[in-house]
Amino acid sequence: MDSFVEIFRDLLIFVAVMFALFIALIVTVSRLPDTNPLKNILSALSYRVGATFGAGLLAIPLEPIPGLDALYDIGAPIALLYFWYTFFRDARRGYRAPPGRGPTIDHEPR
Repeated sequence: MDSFVEIFRDLLIFVAVMFALFIALIVTVSRLPDTNPLKNILSALSYRVGATFGAGLLAIPLEPIPGLDALYDIGAPIALLYFWYTFFRDARRGYRAPPGRGPTIDHEPR
């Protein structure tokens, strides 16, 4: 029984440390400039994860509705597959900052 408690304690410590590192990564990435490719990729990734989570949440109340349920069961996976496909396609090319989000510092002397 003592070994089970030790393993469980070690797992909890590991999860806590990984959560702290995750929070540190989020804070570090949020302080990067808008034109940084890492920030753009992680922002796009968070949109995809949020959309996938939202699609899962939307499935629960739609299950009891017979016609809408079948439509959702076909349409949601297709839309999510396309959404995730565009993420990997654009990540391979390298994300660019949208127009108007570039640096605002004028680099030329006046």
